[in-house]
Amino acid sequence: MTETTSVGFIGLGLMGGPMAANVARAGFPLTVWNRTPAKCEPVRELGARVATTAAEAAAASDVLVTMVSDDAALEDLLFGSAGVADALPSGAVVIDMSTTSPACMESVATRLAERDVRFVDSPVFGSTEPATTGDLWAIVGADADDLARVRPVLDAMCGTVFHMGPVGAGSLMKVCGNLIVTGMIALLGESLTLGTDGGLDPAAMLDVLDAIDFTSPLWKGKGSLVVEGDYAPRFPLRHALKDVRLARSVAASRGLDLRVVAGAEQQYAAAAEAGHQDDDVIAVVHAVRPTAS
Repeated sequence: MTETTSVGFIGLGLMGGPMAANVARAGFPLTVWNRTPAKCEPVRELGARVATTAAEAAAASDVLVTMVSDDAALEDLLFGSAGVADALPSGAVVIDMSTTSPACMESVATRLAERDVRFVDSPVFGSTEPATTGDLWAIVGADADDLARVRPVLDAMCGTVFHMGPVGAGSLMKVCGNLIVTGMIALLGESLTLGTDGGLDPAAMLDVLDAIDFTSPLWKGKGSLVVEGDYAPRFPLRHALKDVRLARSVAASRGLDLRVVAGAEQQYAAAAEAGHQDDDVIAVVHAVRPTAS
């Protein structure tokens, strides 16, 4: 595929919007659609055509990128009343970059193949900043030939592409990676709360965490937002809650009980119930409460 490849993009949220913008900047003929039309305007200004329906975007696409919320949203988009799967040209490729379950990816690939449409499972790691700069990490489950066909489109959005195996492998790796990230963020919230409750300066705590053996860019990246009281959503907490629940569901389907992430789920659920579901994920810090005396 070349820059003459027609690309469609459906789902222009916090992540999808800047990702689609990078596809446009790379020179691909781009058609976009979003449930909220106003979110298409920044990409229209970069030369993208805005479709009036999702099916119209699909019909114009050699490669269709989807970035939606979950399994149900993807299946409804493709096979529901929107008619996206039926509108895709024969030989097209769908790249789903959402965080979805391996079972959903395998099912979608099978159903699209019946329509002579190929499928690439490619969730991403990263939040709004690397989405904007084109430095996301793509985690791909696909046939090697299908990946090769869409690689230029992925490279327009991602700084690194990992091929994990067949369809479903990308999704499984994303679920496994999210276990680490969501767990670390929940623990960081508890760590900063415990330290500041005891009189420690949270900025000094972050200096220590950033220097010792278990350093991570996450400590300063998310911890500094707590210090600044900045909870504007880079990655909304409600998505983290969805991710930990997805991880537990995928594990349960394999007969596994993920007990550590079960605790993280309780923390994210408590923060969401307290009204922080649309704040940044580090707002999980608000779930830490004094114990009853």
